[in-house]
Amino acid sequence: MAMNIVITGHVDHGKSTLVGRLLADTHSLPEGKLQQVKDLCGKKGRVFEYAFLLDALEDEQKQGITIDSARIFFKSPVREYIIIDAPGHIEFLRNMLSGASRAEAAVLVIDAVEGVAENSKRHGLLLSLLGISQVLVAVNKLDALNYDQKVFETIRTEYSRYLDGLNVKPLAFVPVSAREGKNITEKADEMPWYQGKTVLEILDSFTNLVSREDLFFAMPVQDVYRFSNDNDDRRIYAGTVVSGEIRPGEPVTFLPSGKEARIHNIEVWNAPPKLSARAGEAVGFTLTEEIYVKPGEVMVKSIEKTAVEASDRLRANVIWLGFHPLTFGKTYLLKLGCARVEARLEKIESFLGDEDREEYSELRRHDCGGVVLSLSRPIAVSSFYDNADLGRFVIVDGYDAAGGGIVLENLSAKKSWESLNSFEGISGGGDFEEELFALLKKHFPHRFA
Repeated sequence: MAMNIVITGHVDHGKSTLVGRLLADTHSLPEGKLQQVKDLCGKKGRVFEYAFLLDALEDEQKQGITIDSARIFFKSPVREYIIIDAPGHIEFLRNMLSGASRAEAAVLVIDAVEGVAENSKRHGLLLSLLGISQVLVAVNKLDALNYDQKVFETIRTEYSRYLDGLNVKPLAFVPVSAREGKNITEKADEMPWYQGKTVLEILDSFTNLVSREDLFFAMPVQDVYRFSNDNDDRRIYAGTVVSGEIRPGEPVTFLPSGKEARIHNIEVWNAPPKLSARAGEAVGFTLTEEIYVKPGEVMVKSIEKTAVEASDRLRANVIWLGFHPLTFGKTYLLKLGCARVEARLEKIESFLGDEDREEYSELRRHDCGGVVLSLSRPIAVSSFYDNADLGRFVIVDGYDAAGGGIVLENLSAKKSWESLNSFEGISGGGDFEEELFALLKKHFPHRFA
């Protein structure tokens, strides 16, 4: 099973060079490709760089920076890899975030000459935001410093302290020279003081995440179709299965409505009904009971333990990329799965990695923060760590996809006393307990279904 790994770090710290070295040294390039690029550099009077193996976009060649998240394939003796070479420039964080969201592990590259840069910290924040726990930090360009152990140790101490505050625990720090191929696939004689593994050996020690097919069944309902031709009165509930597997005859529940039914058939276009539907498949379902549900609900197995819950209040980590700040008193559109719901910023609990900022009044462009979001109605969600597809969302400001984040916790069951009193409905007279119960039932119907 191939592993998705994102390569990230500050611009010009050597990400593309490191990936180029991995491709060349594992003999993963098409036959003759390496020599072709070398010959092309010779014709143009340019010194060959391993990064040239990746810089295929014309704009990248002109500007010397990686703009998009390129996907590169290579193979070690242990397994196949899909490497996402993410942009390091601050203006392309949106691309980096998009690429890293598919990764199971990360290699974060730091230039030993420049040290820990602002974007080195920012990319550490993004790994924290995305919940990537398998991290290798490659301290690059040590050849320019005569492979100085003290420089490496200083960077490791400084960056470890920073990542520790984000709850990111690197599995290893490796001193490397990507250009010279030191400690990439083979140990470097120039650094006898380093007794650890090479970059490739550490990559091979990473473990693949649990397959989506092994998780609980969940399918966001994209649409409901009704056919009326030739006495065909089927109601088909269509969508893409994001995790698990289901078969005809199994009972299902739709969240947040709580409506229940049983699978009758699994439908696909212009083909016989399927015997099962599993993660990644776009399918439609007919049910033994005719029920009305709206697009955006999530179908789960009634008899299966699931991490999907109805929620109208979330604790989340957010990366903000909009030109206008994420601020209080403004209504945004939150998109999660197939659900679309109005959302407001209720609280900013922290600025990730920016403990010196005193006022938590807004998230500005390129800020990352821990927040609480209030939704206009309940939707079905999961924590990102239980199901990434149902725990990752986008925030739209007007017509701009201005931010994204991951769900950390469902706070619907943890409404504060103050927020309860903020609802209209408790008169202050009569039977207080009856009024309170009626109020709770009104605002949290999924809890009393």
